[in-house]
Amino acid sequence: MLIRKYQTGDEKGWVYTKALSYLFSPFFDDRETVKPPLNTDIYAHRIEWVAEIAGQVVGLLDIDIYNQECSQSYRYAPANKVAYFTNLAVHPDYQGQGIAQALYAKALGELQEHQVEKLAIFTREGDVANHLYQKWGGKLVCVDYLVIGQPKDTPKVRFGVELDEGRLSLTDRAGQALPYYLREGIYIVAAQADLDLFDIRLSRIDIYSGYFAGVANILKKLSFGVE
Repeated sequence: MLIRKYQTGDEKGWVYTKALSYLFSPFFDDRETVKPPLNTDIYAHRIEWVAEIAGQVVGLLDIDIYNQECSQSYRYAPANKVAYFTNLAVHPDYQGQGIAQALYAKALGELQEHQVEKLAIFTREGDVANHLYQKWGGKLVCVDYLVIGQPKDTPKVRFGVELDEGRLSLTDRAGQALPYYLREGIYIVAAQADLDLFDIRLSRIDIYSGYFAGVANILKKLSFGVE
């Protein structure tokens, strides 16, 4: 296995690896067809590593370092230098082989070089990934809930067909015409008790968890076996 810096020619493999990795994870709805560029309005630098086996990209890591203004005003954990764990993905056929650990080991050196004090990640439910972040020194700061569905008080919509015009017609229960309806939405819910307000379309509710760790502490706690 080769752990190396990301290159422009890796983009297709990067997209494939992330898509396949996230397809079988709580991030199934996070889809990208290109590698997003660095948002230079808020970030000063990007750390980019990939894992390669037999010429194929099988793992990737991106960490974006906030500029000083955004670091110092970062509401979850302000510091002089804060970085955000943007992407970490391993191809499903290569998971469980220490690839994520090896990628992170390389990234830690750069975090130290850039004098990053705190590293943040927003994740979702998933024992394997969250255990890894905790192993790396992350501490849970807050939890909220991602709901795909509708509030229970959403007005009911009746469907019809305007055959002469070749279109659907939408009306409320009183027969008043409606220009549109919301089939389902994506809501962020702060308190678990408020989930009862929704008709949830998915059987699983995803949990966003914020993990933060001091880079210096991580360097003290972990030793990596890089293949």
